[in-house]
Amino acid sequence: MRRYAAPLAALLVLSLPAQAEAPIDRLLAERIAVRNDSGRVDAEVGLVAFTRPGGAGMRPIAFVIGGGPGTSSAYLNLGALGPSRIAFGGAASALRPLLANDESWLAFTDLVFLDPPGTGQGRLVRNDAKTKERVWSVDGDIELLSDAIATWLRQHDRSGAPKVIVGQSYGGLRAPRIADALHRKHGVALNGLILVSPVLDYGWRYHARWSPVSFMTLLPSFAAARMESEGAFDPQKLGPVQDYARTAFVDDYLKGPRDREALQRMVIRVTAITGLPKTVVEAARGRIDETLFVREAARRDGKVISSYDPAVAGDDPDPTTPRPDFADPFLAALKPPLTTAMGNLLRGNGKAPPLPYVVSNDVVFENWRWSNGHGMPEAVTALRRMLALDRGLRVLVAHGYSDLQTPYFESMLILAQLPDFGGRIEQRNYRGGHMFYSRDESRQEFRRDAERFFRASAAQP
Repeated sequence: MRRYAAPLAALLVLSLPAQAEAPIDRLLAERIAVRNDSGRVDAEVGLVAFTRPGGAGMRPIAFVIGGGPGTSSAYLNLGALGPSRIAFGGAASALRPLLANDESWLAFTDLVFLDPPGTGQGRLVRNDAKTKERVWSVDGDIELLSDAIATWLRQHDRSGAPKVIVGQSYGGLRAPRIADALHRKHGVALNGLILVSPVLDYGWRYHARWSPVSFMTLLPSFAAARMESEGAFDPQKLGPVQDYARTAFVDDYLKGPRDREALQRMVIRVTAITGLPKTVVEAARGRIDETLFVREAARRDGKVISSYDPAVAGDDPDPTTPRPDFADPFLAALKPPLTTAMGNLLRGNGKAPPLPYVVSNDVVFENWRWSNGHGMPEAVTALRRMLALDRGLRVLVAHGYSDLQTPYFESMLILAQLPDFGGRIEQRNYRGGHMFYSRDESRQEFRRDAERFFRASAAQP
């Protein structure tokens, strides 16, 4: 399946207030049309780009992609990377004014935030079933985003600049595959990939029902969440939990729950790691998943916690049921303020944005085509291939210690299976959850690591 992308006219150009003695930041909002096999436009990718004048030809560019699928890039834009940010904590209805982001990456790279059709200001031009099946699919999405990036580079004469893709969550799965597609289809080589809270292989997350893999990889994140709740976080204490998870836990798990001694060892150790009531761990036979953890960790206090950031709790809407239906107290509470803030950002020139900004879209996720008969999607194959092909490519994997959606230990174990590749793969973990950058200290540390990464990537021959 081939696609051809052509640029649409720019929709919005404005200058943002700059910090003292800093150059004027330029915001460009536009859409890029994506054509199907017959040359007909059936979808448009939304882009919000921040650039700085001077030396634009070789100034690095970061293409930033969100997750979901069905989630926009607004979280990284207004949470960590862009020149403006909002506070991520608070009630859904709380006013969140745009603040100057002292940790913006715009100091060392231009930023292009991409939103696939159905998110941000990306849209389906044709709303028929065939278009949805093609655009809202694992493979179609990769082709579409790679086409959009290649088109943007040509349109803005930036093909020679150092290029990095930043992908969060499902965007972390997208990024290596987009790098592969850019190389194959467009002759575009990337300098780096930054994978933020990525899911690298869905086969690890959604394994066979009786496999220990996801239970094992979650244990260190449960330990981090427990330590955070007790105000005693210490990353050094996670080492023994990791050692237990990949050794004795797996051994006792595979012996099965009929082995009473193995089961008792599991219950004792898992109870200590998670801080859950022993009765809960016993009833689950030591097999704790994220759904059970967020339900039980604060149930005695009448609360449910977020699987995206367990430090955030909300009121339990139905304490009488074992598994209540509740909106995540961190992620769901962010949607209204992010929607408002993105609208205000795009209205900065006094004009209304051409389309409403869609922070997240359940319709995209519900209609997503996950497989073409090749099993669960993964990015490890593409990551291996691109690192082997290009000795200038570098990879930074960033995780929050207490993230229960994409556990940091899972990525550690997956990356351990790759060749050394000259030390060009690095994983950095920070305090916090899926959006660890919501914490000031983690956002600052992440920014320092990213700047160091960009300098190293741009220095490659």
